[in-house]
Amino acid sequence: MKPRLVHLISLVALTVGMRTRAWGQAAPVMTGQDVQVGYQALPARAPSNSETGVQVSDGVLLHLGIGAEAGYDSNVFYQASGEQASPILRVLPFAELTNATRTGVVPSGMFFDLAASLTYREYLSSDPTIRSQRALMPAVSGTLDFGSSQALSLLVGDSFARTEDPPYQANDVKPTGTPEQITRDSNQAFAQLNWAPGGGRLAAALRYTNIIDFFESNDLRLKQSSSISHDLMLDASWKWLPKTALFVNFHQGYITFFEEGRATSLPLRATVGLRGLLTNKLALNLAIGYGNAFYSSGPTTTGFGNFLFSAEAIYRPTIETTAVLGYRHDFANAVLANFYNVDAIYLNIGQAVAGRVGLGLSARYESRSFNGVEDLMNRFVGNRHDNYWQAGVNLDYHLQAWSYAGISYSLMKNDSDQSSMPTATTLGAPVYTKQLIFARVGITY
Repeated sequence: MKPRLVHLISLVALTVGMRTRAWGQAAPVMTGQDVQVGYQALPARAPSNSETGVQVSDGVLLHLGIGAEAGYDSNVFYQASGEQASPILRVLPFAELTNATRTGVVPSGMFFDLAASLTYREYLSSDPTIRSQRALMPAVSGTLDFGSSQALSLLVGDSFARTEDPPYQANDVKPTGTPEQITRDSNQAFAQLNWAPGGGRLAAALRYTNIIDFFESNDLRLKQSSSISHDLMLDASWKWLPKTALFVNFHQGYITFFEEGRATSLPLRATVGLRGLLTNKLALNLAIGYGNAFYSSGPTTTGFGNFLFSAEAIYRPTIETTAVLGYRHDFANAVLANFYNVDAIYLNIGQAVAGRVGLGLSARYESRSFNGVEDLMNRFVGNRHDNYWQAGVNLDYHLQAWSYAGISYSLMKNDSDQSSMPTATTLGAPVYTKQLIFARVGITY
């Protein structure tokens, strides 16, 4: 499936994060620890412990930053053959307003964090088809936390992001004659009530999330995939050790589509598990449970597809070394089908050196089994299986607490048992190999 970039930042590059397009609403992560891999994009926030920021009033800091990166994209249009490569340039300025301290400490009363960024992308190619894929992609977010240190607290937030990705085929054109980018507007709003009486041995959280996912496209299949999702989550935990908890987690969702032709669903997930430290160096996140998508028509989750499982081990042999190994079995909505079952395994290794150098290595494999693949007439035409791979490495050097420079490499590969796609041409060939190489510099003050 087609990847897209997400803005992640960490002093130690535990992942080289690539934001992947899962062609629909991604399944909620059962442990909250399922990490992305691939390329680590330009940071859109200041590090929480960098002791930077401009004091604009009592207790309020303004963080500003800008990053630039230049590199090479080996397969702009995600083609199976006849790949079109291009140099690429990206620039990302951001601003963040918060009342957290310079060391990242959050006030006990009301905490707020507001951020905005704008990504500019330019392909430095002589081919006008490739150059037409330039983009301006804004993102804004806001979080309010009321009474985080109290037994009862409220957390609310909203985030919006607009992304523009090249189509799978360069000959998918707009009426103007240029290739139509896959433009996606996503807005996620949530409200969460947290309860932790006494010393926090017992804890519970109730959260409502609303997601509006809108495709700006002439492609019928993409237009039909614009959706609105509602999700109600209840999580209760009991700390049977100081840093280890048993938990019960319940999700009930409701997904509908703006256009006719797609089946609505009521995704249910109920899991139990363990979170926390087993030893001072080893942590484990484990969840097992039941899930069902309950589609109004067409195929739905059955058998082993109703079984949910995730396991993740986090090993920190030293303060500067972290290794994460995980596995997840779940399901998710998809654009080209009702849903897909996913089995994912991933490994991330991060190493810091002298507080200034960060090395990250990551790899991920996903087995995706699509159920209810449809044609343009919304007729079910069968199933499909994809093998999706990601791998990446990045090296960053922090000149100061507020500046950085680095290089990165990312590989993405998708193989499928379906040589052509009986849906819409914009979704293109299900087989491709893509490589990205970047060098970057920036400041995050």
